[in-house]
Amino acid sequence: MKKNLIAALALAMFSCGNSNNEIGKLVTTKEYEDLNKIEENNGKRFSIVGYPFIDSDIKTSIKTTPYIKFYEQPNGKGVIIGHFPIEDGEGKNEFYTPETFTMQDVIFYDNEGNKIKSSEKLQISFTLKLQTERSKSGRGADAAYYGGPEDVRIDKVK
Repeated sequence: MKKNLIAALALAMFSCGNSNNEIGKLVTTKEYEDLNKIEENNGKRFSIVGYPFIDSDIKTSIKTTPYIKFYEQPNGKGVIIGHFPIEDGEGKNEFYTPETFTMQDVIFYDNEGNKIKSSEKLQISFTLKLQTERSKSGRGADAAYYGGPEDVRIDKVK
């Protein structure tokens, strides 16, 4: 009985603890720009659809998470949607770059660990983490909470 209870608790912890398994509510570029202005958005899952682009050197050997830009059009064209924290590596919801690279060399890995070319359209889901205990930055309608996306999930748009 005791072993079954411990096993059930462990299973519940592992199945509920990984928040990046959920696809977030899809928002437009304009809606994404306004998410940080609304306190009730804190902790909620959202998603955007766009194309990744790295327009400068990145250091993936440092223990900080790189932020990857996403655009409405391929190859860094059109409107930039935002920057999203994506771990470097070759596992689920990560990206890989060789030491020297072009965007054609960059590989993204979806939520199942499948490889995706950097030229493909991606859906990026994330949890919005806002610092609601702090005052908003800015004035009037432009005032927004500090914070941003965390717990990123990557899916290929079909």
